[in-house]
Amino acid sequence: MSERAAAHIDRGWELHAQRQYEQAIEEFRKAIEVDGNAIDAYYGLGLAAKAAGRKETAIAAFEKVLTLLPTVEDRGKAQILSRLTQAHLQWLRGSNGEA
Repeated sequence: MSERAAAHIDRGWELHAQRQYEQAIEEFRKAIEVDGNAIDAYYGLGLAAKAAGRKETAIAAFEKVLTLLPTVEDRGKAQILSRLTQAHLQWLRGSNGEA
């Protein structure tokens, strides 16, 4: 991953921690523009969108995480991301859209 993408991801997590979800979404999207395979950016986008109540955006981001899992070299990280992502998707698909 490029330094530019990593910087956007880091900023996205900072904004997410401050509950500035819309701004976090924008940072994660900027990271994705730089690196379309940045799984951490898609996961962050999913979490921020879920927190912001943007259900469809969250689902799309989490689905992309699942497609990118085979590219993760650290199998432990891949397993954790898989479980977490599937749990978020199950919640989003089973909820009435309230995050």
